[in-house]
Amino acid sequence: MVLAPSLFASLSVTLYQDTGNYSAGDGGEFRAVGNADLNSVVDWSAYSAATSASQQYFQTFCTETSEYFTPGNTYTISSIGNNALYNGTDHPVPITLGVAYLYSQFAAGTLAGYDYGYGSGRVLSAGNLQQAIWYLLGEYQDGAQVAGAALDALKAVTGTGPGDVFASSADWTSAANGAFGVQDMVLSTPGQAQDQLVIVPEPTTMIAGALLLLPFGVSTVRILRRNRMA
Repeated sequence: MVLAPSLFASLSVTLYQDTGNYSAGDGGEFRAVGNADLNSVVDWSAYSAATSASQQYFQTFCTETSEYFTPGNTYTISSIGNNALYNGTDHPVPITLGVAYLYSQFAAGTLAGYDYGYGSGRVLSAGNLQQAIWYLLGEYQDGAQVAGAALDALKAVTGTGPGDVFASSADWTSAANGAFGVQDMVLSTPGQAQDQLVIVPEPTTMIAGALLLLPFGVSTVRILRRNRMA
C-alpha cells in the first residue's frame, strides 16, 4: 500500500528515545506518538501492549544509518510506502521481507530472543534488532566486520538463526512489497528526512473494508440524484 500524497500533509508524528529503558544509543527502539490522522492509518491490531496499541503509540526502528532527528520534536510525514528514501527522494531502498518479518514479530510481542522488559536487556535487544534491520537493508555492505556483527545480531533476535524462518536465505533481502503490512514512513526533518517503520493494514484488508462500504456509498449517490430530479 502507498498512501495518496494528498493525505500526507495531515499526518505527523513525535519521536522519543529512552536509552535507559528501550533505545540503543545509536538507533531504535524509538517511540512514535502520532496525531489523530496518523493513528487512523496505523494497524493497531498488529501491535501488542508491549509495543503498544493500548496507549496509541508504537515502537519503531530506523531504516537509514545516516539520517537523524531530534527526540521530542514533531515532524510531518512526507510519504508512507514500500521504500526507504534517503533524504526523502534519493537512494530508494525496498523494505525487505526479512525486515518486514522481524518488525511484525517485534510489534506483536512475539519476536524470539527479544527482551520486552524495560531496562538494559531491552536496550540490548533493541540494538541487535536495529543492527539486523540495517544489515538486511544493505546499510553495512562496506564493512565486513560490521556486517558480521549485524548478522550475529540477526541470529540473536530470531532466536534460531535466519535459515529457519524462510525457505531461502535470499528471501531475507528480497523486496517485501507490503508483506505483513510493514511500510516505511518518511518524516520531513530540516535539511533531510528520517525513515521509520510502521504497520498499516495490508491491501487485501483495505480492499475488503472498502467493499463493505460500497452499498452505503451507492445508496447515498442514488438519494442525492433523486433529490435533484424532484
